[in-house]
Amino acid sequence: MHTNNCLNCQSNLSENQRYCAKCGQQAAIHRFSIPHFLHEFFHAFTHTDKGIFHLLKCLATRPGTTAREYLQGKRKAYFNPFTFFLIVMAIYVLVDPFFVKAVPEARPDQEVLARIPTAEGRERYVSILHRANNVRHFLTSKANIVAMVAVPLIAFISWLFFYRRGFNFAEHLTANMMFVVFSNLVLVVLIFPLKAMLKNDSLGAKLPFLGMLLQVLYLWWCYNGFFQFRTPALRTKSFLVSLFSISLWFMFSLTMVAIYIYQSWDFYKFFGLMAGR
Repeated sequence: MHTNNCLNCQSNLSENQRYCAKCGQQAAIHRFSIPHFLHEFFHAFTHTDKGIFHLLKCLATRPGTTAREYLQGKRKAYFNPFTFFLIVMAIYVLVDPFFVKAVPEARPDQEVLARIPTAEGRERYVSILHRANNVRHFLTSKANIVAMVAVPLIAFISWLFFYRRGFNFAEHLTANMMFVVFSNLVLVVLIFPLKAMLKNDSLGAKLPFLGMLLQVLYLWWCYNGFFQFRTPALRTKSFLVSLFSISLWFMFSLTMVAIYIYQSWDFYKFFGLMAGR
C-alpha cells in the first residue's frame, strides 16, 4: 500500500518515491501477516548488512576495524551495538541457571567459634561468613553481568593512554562496550559449559584465569585494529594497556568484595586467604 504521506512522520511523498526523505521509512507499507512476521524476525538477525550475526562475525574476525568504521559513520552497515549489548545481557540471564552449579554455603566452624573469647567476636565471625556466602552466590549467578560494569573502567584506561588517537571518551566507551560484550559472550559459550562438565574443582577454579587471559589477548587484538597500530612498539604498548585494564578490574573487584565481607580495615586478610589457596 503506497500512500501520499509517510505513515511514520506524515511527510509528503511523491508517487514514485520509495522511501521517506525525512525519516527513511518505506513508502509502501503492508499489514503484518504470519509470513511477513517470520520474514522480519529472521531478517533482523541475518540481514547481510546489519544483522546481529554479521556483527558477531565482524567482532570475531576484525573487531577493531568494525568498531572504528561504526564510529566513523558506517552506522547502517552494522547491527546497533547498544541493542547487541541488551540482547547479550538477556542471554546471560537465560543461560546462567543451566550452567551454574549450586554453591554450598560455608557454615561456621564450631572449633573456630570455641576459640573466639568474646560474644562480639563470635557474632562478627558468623556475619563475615554470611556476607561471604552472599558474595559467592551473587558472583556465581551474575558473574558475566557484573563483568559488564568493567566497560567504563576499561574505556577510561584506553582513553587515558590513547586519547591522542582522535577518539573522545564516549567513542572509547562505545568501542570497548562492543569488545567486552563480545568477549564475555565467547566466555559464556566456551567457559561456562566447560566448567559445568568438569568434576575437578581445582581445575574448574582455574578457568576464570584462563578467561582473563583470553580477554587480555582479545582486547589487545581489538586495540591494534581500532587504533591501527602497525609498529612493534605501539603493539607492545596496547598489550600492556590491555593487561593493565583487565588486571586492574580484577583487583578492583576483589577489593570491593573484601571490603563488603569484612566491613573494616581487616579486608586485606581476604587477599591473604586468596594467596594461601
